Amino acid sequence: MFNKDEMIKIFDELLIQSKKYYDDFNEADGKIGDGDLGITIQNGFQEIVNNKDNFTDDLGYNFMLCSQAFVKKSGSSFGTIVAFCLMNISKILKGKKFLKHEDIIEIFEICLKTIKERGKTNLGDKTILDTLDLILNEIKETKNEIKYSQIFKTSTKEALEKFKGKKILIGRARMFEDKTKDFDDPGMFALSKLVESF
Repeated sequence: MFNKDEMIKIFDELLIQSKKYYDDFNEADGKIGDGDLGITIQNGFQEIVNNKDNFTDDLGYNFMLCSQAFVKKSGSSFGTIVAFCLMNISKILKGKKFLKHEDIIEIFEICLKTIKERGKTNLGDKTILDTLDLILNEIKETKNEIKYSQIFKTSTKEALEKFKGKKILIGRARMFEDKTKDFDDPGMFALSKLVESF
């Protein structure tokens, strides 16, 4: 059951993963962008963990704190989108102490909607949006909470495989044209490594 304690545990693990793959995230991002993805992710998670003692039983409140943490520590486009996702999640979870299966589905739906609108991206552009869509579809097919972590792991890897040999169609990566066929989208790659801790 996802509650405050579980939320803290997850962010603790995400921070550990962000430190473990810090250089890998920067390297992946450096092939098509500023090379600061590792910095963005680690700084965001570090600030969240720094504020975990302020978490309450209200999950909506906690997600708002997480959003503010990313805003404070990241000026990158990726960090901004993450912050907006966390903020919009906080609105639908206001007052909730526990999450049900339906809440998990809604969280991913909110993330997809937010990324489409804020990132001006679509499914098939070879971004983290495509990974989240795969995860959402798998979650909708199961009501077994035990399978969530396995879904995260398999879907993130499946997304990377599915888009190998395809161009990244959004953001600064478009400047590199066909070269991006040989690269993983940095966001998709990062998510696949972060969920290994689940």
